[in-house]
Amino acid sequence: MGYPVTKARKFIINTPRHRAKRNLQKHARFLTLALMASGVLPGARVYAASAPNFNTQVAPILQKNCLACHSSAAKMGGLVMESYDALMKGGAHGAAIVPGKPDESRMIQMLGGKVQPRMPFGGDPLAAADIATLKAWVESGALGPAAGETAKALAPLAIPDIKPQVSVVSPVASLKFSPDGKLLAVGGYQVVRLFDSASGKPIATLSGQADYVRSIAFSPDGKMLAAAGGPPQRGGEIKVWDVQSRQLLKTMTGHKDCIYSVAWSPDGKLLASGSYDKMVKLWDVATGQELKNLQDHIDAVFAVAFSPDGKHLASGSQDRSVKIWDIATGQRLYTLSDATDGLTGIAYSPSGKQIAAAGYDKTIYIWEVGDNDGRMLRSLIADEDGILSIAWTPDGKMLITSSSDGSLRFRDAATLDPIRVIDHQPEWVEAIAVSPDGTRLAAGRFNGTLSLYDVKSFKEVLGPWVAFDATGQGTSDPGQGNRGAGR
Repeated sequence: MGYPVTKARKFIINTPRHRAKRNLQKHARFLTLALMASGVLPGARVYAASAPNFNTQVAPILQKNCLACHSSAAKMGGLVMESYDALMKGGAHGAAIVPGKPDESRMIQMLGGKVQPRMPFGGDPLAAADIATLKAWVESGALGPAAGETAKALAPLAIPDIKPQVSVVSPVASLKFSPDGKLLAVGGYQVVRLFDSASGKPIATLSGQADYVRSIAFSPDGKMLAAAGGPPQRGGEIKVWDVQSRQLLKTMTGHKDCIYSVAWSPDGKLLASGSYDKMVKLWDVATGQELKNLQDHIDAVFAVAFSPDGKHLASGSQDRSVKIWDIATGQRLYTLSDATDGLTGIAYSPSGKQIAAAGYDKTIYIWEVGDNDGRMLRSLIADEDGILSIAWTPDGKMLITSSSDGSLRFRDAATLDPIRVIDHQPEWVEAIAVSPDGTRLAAGRFNGTLSLYDVKSFKEVLGPWVAFDATGQGTSDPGQGNRGAGR
């Protein structure tokens, strides 16, 4: 009688000869794995054979979705993802990656929404397939580039130069009168235009800026002009021009994000700059070299101003503080931290004994400042929306603000009582400047228009006219505008 097939097979594989063969194969596999694990044979990282590769699979996900906030320039949360080593260092909250434990890795938790805020911040949730790739990478040990594989340094994706399909006009991003009051410099997208301040007629165009000219400063003698800006998240730049010849003298770079404010020291030897990269820098005008990097702000720096005696520098920030710095040493002397929201503008009084600041909380703050300390003198919720710009008149008697509520407001500097309001502006007044003699106020708007007002009568005496047309050049006729005196 023959055995059924199944029983025959069972009998055959249980013969002593086959049992010995199986034991030999078992020991061979064990020996191979041991040798691979010890590095004697290639492929020691057996568990990683199917793990995602950092350079080809993980890095592209980080580059596309994370570097905007986690580059060395932005460094949000103290976390930088520009390389494997930087990622593994973690950030302000500790390790972002716990190798082998995706559920304990903060990066994975935030991408999945288990820890708030969900990442990418302010954007669409990461695709499920991308999260799965990152989880698999962490679970397999979060390995870096393989032996012999070049470590890949990540950089934010290139921003394409997309041209508008319709005509657009640059906003007026910055304004400044020359020290003698004869010129009005107006900053826009990639250009500065010089106008005759009496007639509004264009005199010259200084071209070649990388992005918006967000701040302008004349040297004390009026012979040079500094134009600051730079492309967001890529770098800041300051271009210094010879006003008479219109020639570019030098370009200063060093900030890792765009510059929002530039100021010239009273002796003409230094420039100060404040940037979205949270840094304040001092520059030697003669050489163009960076002298000092002042680090203490924890958010973007929107305003810088030298004291009239040139001994101190004030900086105002999104972090709700004004910091006072010693120019000679670069040391922070003290911090004024009464504001409840980010500060967009600061200004020293002509005497240098007070500082005014304003910003998102609609409030004007005035401090008395000394060499080692400052104290709040007065504050007032002064506008119906965030304050965009603030200026002190040269005689120290009046403060002028522009606001996103569409107004220009004139206040008594001693009491902050209102003097006059010019409201119903056609667009936000992004920048204001008071002439050196204190008689005129220049107001530049987001729609690219510019007006001059008489500070005593509050009437519009010139404009509105378009400072920049669709080609970057301005219109030649400022017109006479609406001469309403406000209320």
